[in-house]
Amino acid sequence: MIALTSLDLKARQFSHFALAGGGNRCWWQAGFLEVLLDQARVKPERLVGASAGAAIATALITQRVRQALEAASEKFGQTARNVDWRLLLRGQRPFAMPRIYPEWIQTFLGPDQWPIFKKSASKIDVVITRPLPGIPLTLSTLLALGLYSTEKFWLKNFHSRLPHCLGLRAEYLDLTGADDLQTAHIYLLASAAAVPITPAHRVHGRPALDGGFYDSVPLPQNRENDEHTLVLLTRHNPRNPNIFELNQRVYVQPSAPVDASNFDCTDGISIQKTYLQGQREACALLAC
Repeated sequence: MIALTSLDLKARQFSHFALAGGGNRCWWQAGFLEVLLDQARVKPERLVGASAGAAIATALITQRVRQALEAASEKFGQTARNVDWRLLLRGQRPFAMPRIYPEWIQTFLGPDQWPIFKKSASKIDVVITRPLPGIPLTLSTLLALGLYSTEKFWLKNFHSRLPHCLGLRAEYLDLTGADDLQTAHIYLLASAAAVPITPAHRVHGRPALDGGFYDSVPLPQNRENDEHTLVLLTRHNPRNPNIFELNQRVYVQPSAPVDASNFDCTDGISIQKTYLQGQREACALLAC
């Protein structure tokens, strides 16, 4: 890992962007990239995202970030609690996120945006995790969660290794190549299927889990583009520089912990602050 400066960041030419997952923390990516793409006048060739990072990448390409932020803030302001256990008595999932997320996706990728999105020169890869074959989905999900927690909070590996060793696999879905709008929505929902909070989805006839279960910091498939890849994280790690190079790729992280938390659907103010933090930090780095 090599620490970089803002001058190093401005000197690099980026064509590929990788957006880590992180739920509501991904609003930092939205603010940061909006400023970067505008000030540097960069047109992404390809973006890759897992979970909410994939959704933010899509909102950026459809130029509906502000509308998506307003919709999320309004919905969060109307949500009293993240978990309503009374819904279990009706046979419904008690979590607020899976009720909000499908409607939110349509604020930036709806029928009006779909034709424009399909013609975009920028391509988006959405990452999902394929469960372990030959065992029940519930058991595979529990193992995936255990491996994710072990990697992030115990081994503290930067990119996950254990899921691959045990047989979990990442699959890249070409969002801009989806046959129709409904299929595109399924891709985004599947990539954010943080079971048990949200339900699992089926993609091409098989179950799919949150892309972050395999690696919450996904990378483009083509390693030849590493020197032109910018990776946007969502979690501040005080042990690492704010900007650094790793295996030729450039990584940027929030300079301080963001206000938003992963799955809190009751605080619209925190996601607005997180978005504005991303904007401020991009402006500070680019001297705009």
